[in-house]
Amino acid sequence: MLRSSNLFLIFYTIVFCFTAGNIEAQSGQLPKDEVEALKEIATQLGKKDWDFKQNPCDGNSNWSTPKRNDMPLYNNTLVCNCTSPDGLCHVQSIFLKGQDLAGVLPASLAKLPYLKKIDFNRNFLSGTIPPEWASTKLEFMVISTNRLAGPIPEYIGNMTSLTVMSLETNLFNGSFPAEVGNLVNLQNLVLSANNFTGEWPVELNNLTKLIELRMSSNSFVGKLPNFESYKNLQMLEIQGSGFEGPIPPSVSNFTSLTELRISDLKGGTSEFPPLRNMTGMTKLVLRSCNIDGMIPDFVADMSELRFL
Repeated sequence: MLRSSNLFLIFYTIVFCFTAGNIEAQSGQLPKDEVEALKEIATQLGKKDWDFKQNPCDGNSNWSTPKRNDMPLYNNTLVCNCTSPDGLCHVQSIFLKGQDLAGVLPASLAKLPYLKKIDFNRNFLSGTIPPEWASTKLEFMVISTNRLAGPIPEYIGNMTSLTVMSLETNLFNGSFPAEVGNLVNLQNLVLSANNFTGEWPVELNNLTKLIELRMSSNSFVGKLPNFESYKNLQMLEIQGSGFEGPIPPSVSNFTSLTELRISDLKGGTSEFPPLRNMTGMTKLVLRSCNIDGMIPDFVADMSELRFL
């Protein structure tokens, strides 16, 4: 009987240790250098409500706010990856959306080596994109609807891991840098509602993976680019961007397009663009494009079209 009790005690101890280790791995701690980086980031952003007495990675409400249907434009969430073999966690994503933050884009993001995603949409952040960000491995960067200003720095071309880049509704100006053509993994590029000038750089033809391009409400010059290399586009929005017509025939290559919005083109008249093969089109806007002639019959055959 004594032997049986001892065996049970040994078994219970092993199970407890294994379970405790599992719990610790699931709610592990960040390395001290990442905690210090978060403190610097909070200062630079002007974020004062992060509670560093709590574990940023255990899902508590201070660091991870559940999505609320009544506040769809608000997000206050830090996401950790706690699958490291050493039991440590690492900051993977920072979503601070609709926070009324009035600081600057934090240079100390570069001190988070595992960071992949940031969303600082709908704040009051000023300044520009820090040079330190050029060394990050960011894949998802949304910094739209802030007060960011000045030209887009050329070193943004070093952020080659980016698949999503949204800069819309800021005060950016100047020529859009040709170096963005180095970001060959980009799938979503959103530039609307800034004051970009100059011609569209030919180097951006390298962005062959684009599925979304939005560049409305800017001050570009020159002919509307042919975008012939963007064969995977699903959404193209160029409304009031300053370009001259006509709409290039190469638009017929975009057979995956579901939304096409072009308006306010300068220059002479042109024919209705060749959209016959775009059978999945749901939204089509061609306003003030100086298009001559009748609407072609094939538009009536676009069975998915809901907005014209």
